[in-house]
Amino acid sequence: MARLLSQRLIERLKNGDFKNILLSINQDSELSLEIRLSSIAMIYYKKSKILTLHSRKQEPTILADGYCTLHSKPILNLDNPSEYFKNAKKIVDEHVKKKKNIEFAIQQKISADNNSNMNHYLVVDMEYQFAQQLIKERTTKKTRFDLVAIDLQNNKIILFELKQGFASSTGTSGVHDHIIKYQEHFNHSVFRSALISDIKSIIEQKEELGIYQFPTNFILENLANASIVFKVIFAFNNSKEKDIYKNKYGNNNETLFIDISDSKYIIKNDNI
Repeated sequence: MARLLSQRLIERLKNGDFKNILLSINQDSELSLEIRLSSIAMIYYKKSKILTLHSRKQEPTILADGYCTLHSKPILNLDNPSEYFKNAKKIVDEHVKKKKNIEFAIQQKISADNNSNMNHYLVVDMEYQFAQQLIKERTTKKTRFDLVAIDLQNNKIILFELKQGFASSTGTSGVHDHIIKYQEHFNHSVFRSALISDIKSIIEQKEELGIYQFPTNFILENLANASIVFKVIFAFNNSKEKDIYKNKYGNNNETLFIDISDSKYIIKNDNI
């Protein structure tokens, strides 16, 4: 089943009690609305789910208790949700800092900075997971792809794995492990049609909700003929770290590089 929000939830976002939430999201590049189930939309900040909107349930689900061990829970006022988002982001920032994992923030920033048809890549979704129950026999565990993007110049669907720092590219969740997972998905008979269906639904609804403020007809018309490719985004702290990665993995997979010190994390093919 394609990722498609119910019309009831879309109406609440566009014209109903959630309209100020949608306005806040569209005005804040640090927030990301992701489509997961027909009756649920999730709002993320630095890969942390800070709000869940439901189709029929009256009240949204706010920040989980685990984030609020040192703080009282932020209060959501549907007439002024920006105050909730401001407080929730502060709590998440402290939580992420404590975990010392900036990959969350990098992933969100890449998504926000590549949210236009003026860029080479358009990021469509984060943490994409294929309908795992369709794979009856597998050699690898269930997997997610960090970012799904469209290569607008070459009509390709890109499944990106994000790695921050050289240590993240090794071990059981390293680059080679994700290539194996990609190959298993890519070779599955229904993966391509399901992925394209999901991407189509996500793009259409993000345009309808004003998240994409540009026409998407050209992208949608070419999806059926798009090839599917796996690539790595390596976010490096310094040139030495980048060189070490290139020497070890440069010939084994296609990698695009992001300099963490840059103000914008634009994905490009020429940042080699």
